This record gives sequence, C-alpha cells and structure tokens, in this order.
Amino acid sequence: MKLLRACLLLCLLIGHLSWAQATPVVLDEHRQGRLLSEPGSLQWLVDDTGTMTPDDLRDPAHAGRFVSATSPPRRSGSAQPHWFKVELEQRAESGDWVLATQSTALKDVRFYGPFDAQGRALAPPVHTGLSQPFATRPLGSERYLMRLELPGPGTYTVYARLLGETAPILGLSVWDTAEYLQWRQHKRLFDGICYGILLALLVYNLALAGSFRDPTYGFYIGQCAFALLTLASFNGHAAHYLWGQWPWWQERGHVVLPSLWLLFGALFARSFLDTRRVPRLDGLLRAVGTLAACTALLGLLGWFATAQALNEFTASAGALLAAVAAVAILRRGFMPARWYLGGQALLFLSALGVVLVNWKVIDAPFLLANGLQIGVAAEMVVFAIALSRRISDLRASQIQLRLHAAHLAQAAATDPLTGLANRAGLAQSAARVLTDGAPHALMLLDLDRFKPINDRHGHDAGDAVLRAVAARLQAHIRADDTAARLGGDEFVVLLANPLTDEQLEALARRLDAAVRQPVDFQGQALTVGASAGIARSPRDGRTLTELMRNADQAMYQAKQARSGHAFWKGASS
Repeated sequence: MKLLRACLLLCLLIGHLSWAQATPVVLDEHRQGRLLSEPGSLQWLVDDTGTMTPDDLRDPAHAGRFVSATSPPRRSGSAQPHWFKVELEQRAESGDWVLATQSTALKDVRFYGPFDAQGRALAPPVHTGLSQPFATRPLGSERYLMRLELPGPGTYTVYARLLGETAPILGLSVWDTAEYLQWRQHKRLFDGICYGILLALLVYNLALAGSFRDPTYGFYIGQCAFALLTLASFNGHAAHYLWGQWPWWQERGHVVLPSLWLLFGALFARSFLDTRRVPRLDGLLRAVGTLAACTALLGLLGWFATAQALNEFTASAGALLAAVAAVAILRRGFMPARWYLGGQALLFLSALGVVLVNWKVIDAPFLLANGLQIGVAAEMVVFAIALSRRISDLRASQIQLRLHAAHLAQAAATDPLTGLANRAGLAQSAARVLTDGAPHALMLLDLDRFKPINDRHGHDAGDAVLRAVAARLQAHIRADDTAARLGGDEFVVLLANPLTDEQLEALARRLDAAVRQPVDFQGQALTVGASAGIARSPRDGRTLTELMRNADQAMYQAKQARSGHAFWKGASS
C-alpha cells in the first residue's frame, strides 16, 4: 500500500513538472517586458548538427528534447546553435508584441512563427544577426526581435534559433510593441548621455594632449575611444549608424574593439602609474597589453570564441594587476594613484551589480541594461580627474625644479660672503648691458689699508669690513646697476644707464666717502679707503674684458696719484 502511494505521488510530481514545462507565458500580464527565465516560460535545446528546422522541432521525436531551465543558457563557446521554444497565451481579442533577444552579440538569429493551435505560421520567418546587414532587423531595432501581431485569443508557439559564440547569455524577453519602442527611446536617451560624456572627455583630452605632449594622454584617448566604440557595438548603435552594411566587421567588432580597449587600458595604467618603479608588476601589465593585442588579431582572423575567452581573462587579470600596481605606487607617495583606484572601483561595482542582477540576487532591470556603460563612463570621468591631478603634481614638481635651478644659478653667480655678484654674475649682467652699443661705464675699486686689518685683527674683522663695504656700495647705486666682488678686496660697479663724466666723478666721490666710514668690529673702529678706476663704453672698450683691463690701469693711476679715482685716458693719449 505504501509503495502504491509513493508511485502515485511520483506520478503526480512528474505530471506537475511536465505541466510546469509547458506553462505558456500570459502576454496580457507582461506589457512592459518580461525576461523569459521562469520554469516553463523558456525551453531550449542545442542543435548538435546545426541542420535542424522548425519542422524537425515540431516532430514528436524532437519535441521531448527541449529542456526547461530557471535561467537562459550561457554560451557554450562553440558554433552550435541553440533552439528556443516559447509558448505565448493571449487573452485579448488582438495584440501586438515583440519577442526580443537579450544580447546583440549574436552571429545568426532566426525566428519562426508564431504558430497557432493548428500549426499554421502567421508570419514569415525573420533572419538577422551580426552576419546580416542591419536592414534585416525588424523595426530598426538594435536588438534582434520578431514582431508578433496575434489575431485573437489563444496559445501561440514561436521558435528562435540563436547562434552566438561571444554572447554572454542566450536569452529572450517579450514586450508589448508600443512599450518596447518607448523603452528603446529611453534607452537611446540614456546611451546618448553616456556617449556624450565619453565624447566630451575624448575631445577635451585631445586638446590637452596637443598642449602637454604627454604620452599618457594619448593612451587615455585610445582607451576612451575604444571604450566608446565597444559600448556602441554592445548596444547595437555601431551597427545601426556606423557599419551596418559591413557584416564582416560587425562580427569582429564585438571582440576586436574590447581587445583594443583593454590594450590601451594597460598602456594607460603603465604610463599613468609609472609602473617602471615596480618592475615585476610592470612586466605583468606589459604581458596583459601584449595578450590584448594578440586577442584583437585572433578576432580579426575570426576566432571569436577564443578571442572572447581571452578578453574575459585579460579584463579580469588586467584589472587586478592595475589595482595592485596602483596600491604599490600609492605606497610610494604618488597620490593621484588614489583616483585611479577610485575609477577601477566604480567599474568593478557596476560590473558586480550586473552580475548580481543576472544571478537574481537583486532586481534591477535598469542596472542590467545600463550597468556596464554607467561604470565605463564613471571610470573615464575619474581617470580624467586623475590625469588632471597628475599634471598638476607634475607642474608643481617642475616649478619646484625651476625654482631650485634658479636658486642654484643665483648661488653660482653670487659672492657667498657679501651677497654681491661674483665674476660669473658680473659676466651675466654685462651680457645684458653691453650689447646695446650705448655708452656705459665700469668702476673698479680696490680697498686701501685693508691688509693691515686682516694681519692685526684677523680674518673675521676683514670679513666684517668687506660685508660693510659691499652694503654701502649697494646702497649708493641704482637698481639696474650691478655691484660685484671679484675676490679679495676688489669690487666692481657696472653702471647700466649712461652718466656724464661729471656724474661719474660725483658717484666716485660718494662711494669713496661711504667706504671710508668706520666699521665697528667688537668695539673697535676699522677704517679703509678705496682707489677707483673708471672706464667707459664704447669709448674705452666694448667688452667686459676690455673695460676691466682699462679700469684696472686707471685704478693704479689713482693709487699712484692718491687721487681717489681716475678715468682711463688711453684712448685719447
């Protein structure tokens, strides 16, 4: 008796499962779209031979091969087509519906039906896909679909044959036609916003690349451009507006464009983060870029399944390596690496959201349809900010280097004891002053009675006198003039603007009087004098060397005559 009851329960369970597998989708309850993923709503089988027809599928011998699953099948990575059987129930007197694919990455798509209860086809078959021109797609839709105009209430059957080596999921959804067209307009609007963001970033960084000549900008532009084309290809807009009459490239674009995106992403990561400072990670990122380039070549050759698998591996490995490299570079003090990590995190979170929706952990159809492009747009915006921060840091470093170089140059041209120009500083000033051919003057001063101060009071006293003399000379000349110490107790004043002989003589007397003022050193008044020789340009020479030589001779004449100063008279004697 117990055995009989168990058999009855088993029969009831089997009957229930069979009924569940044959449950039609009630169209009137799903006008705003329904993904066919519940048990009974989608049945599928793999066409091992690739030669099956709808007539074969309707044969009882094959009808039992259909499998009902809780989710659409994922691609097998092979060229085997998948057949789908969908039973639809309409309760209204008439209806206008569409049965649409979830992916645009399908090589060949064929719809048959709808078949009514008597097995009659109510519409001609639809044959479209990446291998066909875009004009074959009903309603000009980016996704592949079949329009179902049902004449009355009843149950209808549709067969769909999908072949896609690179499509992540082979699924179908059913919509009211008006609702689908409205959803498509909203989708286009959102896609356009994302495209606009990427185009704006592309143009902006093109301009910056022309200004800064930094290869990092070139890699960013490549990454942004191929990310934009990849999104347009995945969304179907590239086929719609760019290469819809070129099926050969429609197929290859789905794997080649992501490969090039990954290639430029690796190049951008290496250049932006300067991973040469971490040789092992740099080598791995180089390998990721090489693999992406090889994958693009495989895609061009038509090895779609292999290329897609490599793209998925490269994307995962490349993102992980780039994140590790960013952390390593951040620990070395490169702060813009934080922005790079932020961009990577946004893309990862968007991709994670899409995965969670696919796994039905969360219910967010909008995220499923737009998650990838939201993440890409957000990532590229953050990368653009990271680039600007990097350039700001580089410019700050360059300014620091220039200031340091200017400081070193000034130090090299300055006498460390007195703060006046040294010989190099005097030569630089002369190069500016003496090139205009105008009359200028040079005054060479040699201190009198300086050696006894050094001998009697020491070098500290002598240094104090030299500093005091330098300050007094600087106080009595104009801003454009140059005071220099040549070494020992010799000073030079190069006068930038012309002065008459009378003015030069008056200046020489003022400088002599200033030099003779006592210098207080540890309570003692130290006094020196000065003998000055004056040479004029261009009358007494046109170069600094000539003026120095002539002023030196005039200075010795002043010492001999004890006149305090003397003009060079050689040119008129």
